[in-house]
Amino acid sequence: MLFDLQGRRKTGIKVIYLGLAILMGGGLVLFGIGSNVNGGFFDALSGSGGGDSEYKKAVQESSKYLAAHPKSPKAYEDLIADRYTYAGAGFDDKTQKFNAKSKAQLKMMIDDWKNYKKVTKKIDLNTASYVVNAYIGEEDGKGATEVQTVVAGLQPNAANYLALMRFALYAGDSRIADASSVKARELATKDQAKEVDREIKNMLKLSKQQNAAIQKQIQEQFANQQSSSSSGGGQIGSPFSGLSPGGSAGGGLTTK
Repeated sequence: MLFDLQGRRKTGIKVIYLGLAILMGGGLVLFGIGSNVNGGFFDALSGSGGGDSEYKKAVQESSKYLAAHPKSPKAYEDLIADRYTYAGAGFDDKTQKFNAKSKAQLKMMIDDWKNYKKVTKKIDLNTASYVVNAYIGEEDGKGATEVQTVVAGLQPNAANYLALMRFALYAGDSRIADASSVKARELATKDQAKEVDREIKNMLKLSKQQNAAIQKQIQEQFANQQSSSSSGGGQIGSPFSGLSPGGSAGGGLTTK
């Protein structure tokens, strides 16, 4: 196992790993690396000459077409692609955040994805890749892991399994992370082998460091709470009480 995630400790550790998802794992898919999607949000926008209103109009037209053809997989694929582009218009590469309009599109992409799976017999690779981005934007490590599993199955290569390993780590799923690291090494070409091995080692090192950091914080909080209780400060609270997504350990992200 990559690391132990047992009991109540698991929730707190998830917060830390997800706190690194956008900066480290998100880049693999969000910017078009590790799938056959041509580029990410920025490439989708560059050279188009369009603006926010144009992307909004495209979503509206695709929505109308889907309403008239609710059983059409292609209608869902087109709508999800248009939502992806519209959401990209509100993505800030400096803050790694989406604005309110983009967040709304991400939520609807996920809903569309769930309905799309009910009507299609063959999932489209690009569509699945777009939805991985939606789950990343929604700070949902479990969702990103589930859909990246689909992406890796449709396009098995080292990059996609490295992305899956990252998302699984952030979601606290050591079983999938372990299996993904093995597949990434198996699928790596001779030229990729060293880079893939280095990437896996870096992820494991980071996981270990973050695990140690959260353990230290839990111990310090517990000690402080014991001290407060012994001096009449009341009952000992949960050692996770300070590990909110907005805290120093959480990086502002949570799991869903």
